[in-house]
Amino acid sequence: MATPTVSSILDSLILRPIVVAINTFALASLFSYMIAERLDWRPITIWVTCDIIAIIIDHLMDQESAVAACGADVVKRFTPLINLGRAFLALNTALLVIALSQCPPETTMITAVFAAPAFLWATPIKSQRIGAVIKNFMGAKHDKEGESSPPKSSGSLVIKRIPGMKAVFNGVIRGCGVFFVVNSALQVSRELDQISAAPPWIIMEAIIWSTTNRICHAVMTDVRDFDDDYKVGVPTIPVLLGSPLKTRVILTVIQAVAMMAFRHNPYILGSSYFAIALVWLLGKDSRKVYFLLSVHSQSMFIFMYAVEKMVLSR
Repeated sequence: MATPTVSSILDSLILRPIVVAINTFALASLFSYMIAERLDWRPITIWVTCDIIAIIIDHLMDQESAVAACGADVVKRFTPLINLGRAFLALNTALLVIALSQCPPETTMITAVFAAPAFLWATPIKSQRIGAVIKNFMGAKHDKEGESSPPKSSGSLVIKRIPGMKAVFNGVIRGCGVFFVVNSALQVSRELDQISAAPPWIIMEAIIWSTTNRICHAVMTDVRDFDDDYKVGVPTIPVLLGSPLKTRVILTVIQAVAMMAFRHNPYILGSSYFAIALVWLLGKDSRKVYFLLSVHSQSMFIFMYAVEKMVLSR
């Protein structure tokens, strides 16, 4: 693990979560505008804070381990920065609670369904704990039956280590999840095909596009980390395919299919063209900062749409 520095800790706990969350802000704003023709602060705040919280939780554990491994002097030096990260985490948690308190109860439930895997992304989940939770819902009668046969498994589940599913979970959480939270907060009861989004946007197309875009970006970061993941046996999609080249070809095909399916939407076309270019330009030797372009292969075109709407409305 790399030696921690002031800049690396600030980047990991403050700057990078904000930069990544900008894409979620853009997508949540787009869905809010498509559904209600207005920007509702509640669902936008919910997803921006959820994104930041999930990233900080993941990075905070890594940074604390890295600092602790360097000795007492380093721990003393970097403790204020770690505490700053914790304070930023607490701030976003408070904002999340405030936003949820202003939404219908089902919004909290939907947020929990999509955000919980992100919050527990790298946390080992013990099978015994899962069994205990299930038993709490089963009542005394079932408890007595279960006492004679306690769970024997001592294994644990790490969500991001489920073979081939890391990128898929990422896409579903950041793609589908954003829409369903926004839709529930705005209390729209119509079917998807009955929601009249502003042209050239169609709700279902935007959901599919956002989900596939996030999946493809997650796979791109796995291409970057292919050598390290292959050595330690992390079952990412590139590792399972055994080749970054095969992965790039598949990502190109996925984006090409999206372009053909949604060719009437110039913003999706532009996003897909840009994403395909990044698939072949970025690799294991590219600096991590360049992969932020992949993060925003979606948001930059949403912002272009927003600018166009503001210009035409004058």
